[in-house]
Amino acid sequence: MKVTVTGGTGTLGHASARMLLKTGHQVRVFVRSPDKFAQLCKDDRVEVVQVDLLDRSALAVLLEDTDAVIHCANFPPHRFNLSFDAARYLLEGLAPGAQLIYPTNVWAYGPPQDDRVGPDHPKASPARIGGLRGDLEKAILAHGGIVIHLPAAYGPRVTGGWVGAAFEGAFAGRKIRQPGSLDRRLELIYIEDAARALIAPLGRLTMRGREYTAPGYSPISLRELAFLIESATGQSVQLRSRAIGAWRARALLSTKRRLIRDLAYLFECSTLLDGALIRKELGWSPEIDYEEGVRRTVDWLGDRGRESV
Repeated sequence: MKVTVTGGTGTLGHASARMLLKTGHQVRVFVRSPDKFAQLCKDDRVEVVQVDLLDRSALAVLLEDTDAVIHCANFPPHRFNLSFDAARYLLEGLAPGAQLIYPTNVWAYGPPQDDRVGPDHPKASPARIGGLRGDLEKAILAHGGIVIHLPAAYGPRVTGGWVGAAFEGAFAGRKIRQPGSLDRRLELIYIEDAARALIAPLGRLTMRGREYTAPGYSPISLRELAFLIESATGQSVQLRSRAIGAWRARALLSTKRRLIRDLAYLFECSTLLDGALIRKELGWSPEIDYEEGVRRTVDWLGDRGRESV
């Protein structure tokens, strides 16, 4: 299939492009900076296109021959409203029968009402940004798109968000502070497993308008994760708990982060995803356990450090 990936320079977009190549697809990426993508991927099989996702007419032309779009481009919370226009223009530009696959997180669900959160879990986020994300997911589903919920990703080349910062800090021997209990059960997904989940629906045209939840390998605590990083690096990880109230206060001080302050409940409860439906319908399940994933991540951090010397 000819598959277009938006947000090709982002962690998930880049991983999806690599996985598509690995599985024999023809790959095109939409990026804002071709030079940045060239630093990440030097494979000349990838067609790189510089385009603005808010340029409706350009997308209409570029998507004419696309069989599917994996829409990994993500607007920051303070500009999230632009996500609705970008998704609409992509859906309009696709030919009949072409697929749009949209990866998302757990923000729309709000505090979990069950031990495991599946696609049918109510979307009742108390946070405005969670409500907006839920509205976008519903709009994409209503137009035949496929929505896949993922936990936070980790692994090689994952440098953004709290997970990437935690790994980099631990590797560098810096003190790491995370909100909430260090023993709270959470899930992380290895980046290649996440990319496999996104390409799993390709060619399955009967799955239009379907929603899935793709869990991590198993529940884990931050304390357990720190132990695995210590084992892989051979040095002590300085992990400390930060009061959730302090995290909220810091979010209030930043205009760009203010919209996420009401997501503080994510640090107080365990949102574990149910993989039964995606396993049944798409044959996907996570393959990389935490010990192996942490080892690969630490190896990559070490290689990157040696390359920069």
